[in-house]
Amino acid sequence: MTAGNNSLERAVQSICTENLGLSPDEVLLLVADPPRYKLAHRMVDTARKLGFACELLQVGPVEKAGAAPEEFSRKTLARYPAALLVTSRSLSHTETRRQACYADSVRIASMPGVTEEMILRLFTPGAAEEVSRSTRMLAERLESAGNVSIRTEQGTNLELSLKGRKIYLDTGLYRDPGAFGNLPAGEVSTAPVAGSARGKLVVDVAFAGLGAVENLYLEIDNGRIVAAHGRRSRDLLDLLSGPAERVLGEFGIGTNRLANPCAITLEAEKAHGTVHFGFGDNRSFGGENLAEGHWDAVIHCSGIEVDGKVLELGKSLGLQE
Repeated sequence: MTAGNNSLERAVQSICTENLGLSPDEVLLLVADPPRYKLAHRMVDTARKLGFACELLQVGPVEKAGAAPEEFSRKTLARYPAALLVTSRSLSHTETRRQACYADSVRIASMPGVTEEMILRLFTPGAAEEVSRSTRMLAERLESAGNVSIRTEQGTNLELSLKGRKIYLDTGLYRDPGAFGNLPAGEVSTAPVAGSARGKLVVDVAFAGLGAVENLYLEIDNGRIVAAHGRRSRDLLDLLSGPAERVLGEFGIGTNRLANPCAITLEAEKAHGTVHFGFGDNRSFGGENLAEGHWDAVIHCSGIEVDGKVLELGKSLGLQE
């Protein structure tokens, strides 16, 4: 199981060994929808060439984040110890995925919107341990955090409370039964206290479902979007069509120094120097908001204020307070 000079081989081997910790007697399931069939076939062929047992499940289109195609079933997932979800939109916030992890102990990595270029660039030998280390370092700084203020040069001025909330780490190491997270990984996240978020959010990197955005102004009060302004504001309100979908359900900070702020939220939200805000369903982060999906807004941010102290979010692994 040693990769040659092929970059995809090195990346797939890193995913299988470092991220998922596949053993010789385990079979990996790779789930893909039509926009990712070609990439998925290449990944499966490469995994098999490297000596890993791997099967492909082709499902119908993932029409929107959180909507599972019929073929994506708990019964199918439960047959495998580990699965990669290589889909155009996220299946993370589906009951099928949750039950497969929580009840059936399948370890799952979700890769919505991933491209081959991202795989080649972000999955290199040793990267998984490095991302895990920086993520744990930041999580330690947020232990027992209460009030958080986010202010940026672009105009974001938002306050929220994390008092009593559990901190979730997306380290990228999904080696234990039932483990779940994204690949690429690298974030610390939590569900803010319901109703605590208020202020202005200026989205200047990306918004899930809209791609790259800038100067998208969101007014937040009592923990939910109450108004939106800017060129993509109508698109956003159409996307988040109901009250539950407009709830600010997640606050997260990127910890992956290899990731770039870009149009694909999967990568953008993991980048050092960004924070993100998830709207909609937040049950995967310890919240109770049930919605039809989950959409992340990513912004540039060099530092936040936690209980009156500034926490700098630099490019180095040594995050400084």
